[in-house]
Amino acid sequence: MPDNNKLVLKPISDLLNKTFYIPAYQRGYRWTKRQVTELLDDIKEFQQQAENSNKGAFYCLQPIVVKQHNDAWELVDGQQRLTTIFIILTYLKDILTLLGKSRYQLSYETRESSADFLENIDEARGEENIDFYHIVEAKKAVNEWFKQQDGTYQIKFIQTLLNEDDIGKNVKVIWYPIGDNEVVTDVFTRLNMGKIPLVNAELVKALFLKSSNFDQDGKAARHLQQLNISQEWDAIEKRLQDDAFWYFVSNSPIKTNRIEFVLSLAANKLSSDGIIETDKLKIFLQFNQLLNEQDADVVQEWLKVKQCFMTLDEWFNDRALFHLVGYLVSQNTAIEELFDLSDASQTKYEFRQALIKRVFNKSFPSKTFSDLTKETVEADLSQLSYDSGPKRLRAILLLFNIASLLANPQTNSRFQFEKFKLDVWDIEHIRSVASDMPSVRDKQKVWLTNVIDYISEDNTISAEERAPEDASAAQKIRVDADVLLKRATFDNDQFKSIYQRVLALYDPSGDEDVDNSIGNLTLLDSSTNRSYQNAVFPIKRSRIIALDKQATFVPLCTKNAFLKYYSKQVDKMLFWEAKDSQDHQSAMVDSIYGIFCGKGVHS
Repeated sequence: MPDNNKLVLKPISDLLNKTFYIPAYQRGYRWTKRQVTELLDDIKEFQQQAENSNKGAFYCLQPIVVKQHNDAWELVDGQQRLTTIFIILTYLKDILTLLGKSRYQLSYETRESSADFLENIDEARGEENIDFYHIVEAKKAVNEWFKQQDGTYQIKFIQTLLNEDDIGKNVKVIWYPIGDNEVVTDVFTRLNMGKIPLVNAELVKALFLKSSNFDQDGKAARHLQQLNISQEWDAIEKRLQDDAFWYFVSNSPIKTNRIEFVLSLAANKLSSDGIIETDKLKIFLQFNQLLNEQDADVVQEWLKVKQCFMTLDEWFNDRALFHLVGYLVSQNTAIEELFDLSDASQTKYEFRQALIKRVFNKSFPSKTFSDLTKETVEADLSQLSYDSGPKRLRAILLLFNIASLLANPQTNSRFQFEKFKLDVWDIEHIRSVASDMPSVRDKQKVWLTNVIDYISEDNTISAEERAPEDASAAQKIRVDADVLLKRATFDNDQFKSIYQRVLALYDPSGDEDVDNSIGNLTLLDSSTNRSYQNAVFPIKRSRIIALDKQATFVPLCTKNAFLKYYSKQVDKMLFWEAKDSQDHQSAMVDSIYGIFCGKGVHS
């Protein structure tokens, strides 16, 4: 960031005596009616909120990036906003004249007629060119908006828009002049390609790297301080780009400017006096207020930001904290709450215990931690069924995975929160519901293809140690299914017959009552789940094994269930029976109780 790049908050009133030069590389005015109306709505919302605020309150517009150009300012970024405000001032020019104020001037390198047209917008000329058209449409939007307001509202609006700082409760822009050594076309390209968008993060970075913030005793020392902050900023940004880290602390799928997450944590303890809570640039405004104080120590303030990140990094590197914090974040616990919990804890152990209690409260909101027994966990889980809803079931099944990983001090395995949050996860029956026979032809064909693929595997029959008659029945099913798929007309009755034969061979207990208990439920990514089309257990099991062989993420407890690791009797690997469901549910109770009673949390 060049030394002469200085961010300043300027009220709109300070721009009225300026001339802005719009160069040839800028496209024409293109704001839509919606964008114009949103700006007007935002200013009105601020004006209403500011009536009960102190004098220092203001509404902040996005940055205006400029470079000195003779007696004017070359407008590198912000043309659309300044043109819209100019159109609003044109609409209100009679009131403007009464107040003794004038509009700023806009000049164009290649579109001189646009400047004249803006001075006196003639709707009849709107079809002459594309610039005129959008200017006319914007004027219509302004006209329609003000007609919907109270008759005297124009006065209130223009006061809010143009109040000077000594009056307050006004609208400001972030004034961002770039240095003489900057190539404006390069800056324009970077901004408009989204490589350095001037959002909170970039604006705060500019504040921290301003030369005037640093020790002036020696240029070398000042440069070293700037360089240090710049390098540490870049290192934090790089760390946050690691999805494993990002999705541990956040549920948001954003790709860029992730450092704003850390800045918001640091800003949480800063004053917001005079800043509207809903302002999109609130974080920048808080830091701007802080770093412009006379005794501000930019190095110490940067250290506070860095410490917020270091806390997150410490939690990530501690296996127990990683899983407990990661689970709570996944259940929409605000990270600020966890910072408060950490601050209130004297030791890491105390913090860990506080997290465990928070997990309990999230998982069993109707119970108190002091009443914890294995029986209470067992009773709660036994009440859960498929009808309990995906949100509740997904949370408990996720907790089962977390508890299982934490129970083993001998492993470094970690839950992959990034995979869990980037995929869509279904609550899947381990043994499918027999009554849910596919009824749509495409799904029936997929179902048959899964059966053929499974039976065609070279080692399927021998590995399952099937009786010869079962092996023969399986091969007959494969042949009949293959014939049906190749027929010109798909016979629904033949599909139903094959379906019943598959159930008789691979799901002989299918006529039992539907098992909707949590013991018969597991987490499965939606793409895998929906590719099953209600397949029978051995086909599902085979698919899970194939995914695991390919190192595709399958939650630990899902894999364990299909491999029947929880089953006390494993003489029938092809079938999932009621006792398997009961054993699976018992394992959930043991693991989840373990995480709460202190037996199952190891760093």
